Amino acid sequence: MYIKDIIENITPEIREEMETIWFTADLHQGHPKIINICNRPVYIDYKGEKNIKNRDYKYLLMKTHDEWLVKEVFNKYVLPKHAVFILGDLSLAKKLEAEKFIDRLNGNKFLILGNHDANIHTSTRFSQITQIKDFKFRRDKVQIEIVLAHYPMASWNKKPHGAWHLYGHVHGRFKNSGLSLDVGIDNSEIGYKPINLYEVALIMEQKEKKIGLGIYYDNKVD
Repeated sequence: MYIKDIIENITPEIREEMETIWFTADLHQGHPKIINICNRPVYIDYKGEKNIKNRDYKYLLMKTHDEWLVKEVFNKYVLPKHAVFILGDLSLAKKLEAEKFIDRLNGNKFLILGNHDANIHTSTRFSQITQIKDFKFRRDKVQIEIVLAHYPMASWNKKPHGAWHLYGHVHGRFKNSGLSLDVGIDNSEIGYKPINLYEVALIMEQKEKKIGLGIYYDNKVD
């Protein structure tokens, strides 16, 4: 099914449900260096103290970054009853601190493991932890399949049949081909926020228009 046909079959009720399903990646909690690496809008005001110790500055910066992630990036959009799929690199903190942070995040959380998630790969804070996930959303004539992974893939399950692919890891510095999208919070195409399923569908519709997939869909080779 072409994505324009999917969009046309989204009723207000289906759209409302799609807007409760979120995707994100690369929060990097507990990693203050990521602020400068990715130019995140996080700053601290230490009241002009000239003799603040470097370690204290780093601690304050990390805590400010944590608060920004919780209040401005995540919970501002994801509500407690929503579902959220986190595509890796959630936290670089030790497990205890990481889980305290995770407990502050809204939503029914699913983790797709990234290269910085060894600290939480056995955490009980998630409904599911996987390396790759085949996500499916089927409501009446709206049939969506998405392969979720931390890393961008050249090919993925059911790609020739129109399946989409969401990934992280690249922090907005690489755009994969086809119907795929970097959902990391550093991707300027999205902004410092998660993206919901309805928003993903609209972006994929535009990608389909640009690349023209008539022949692509007609040659369905697995």
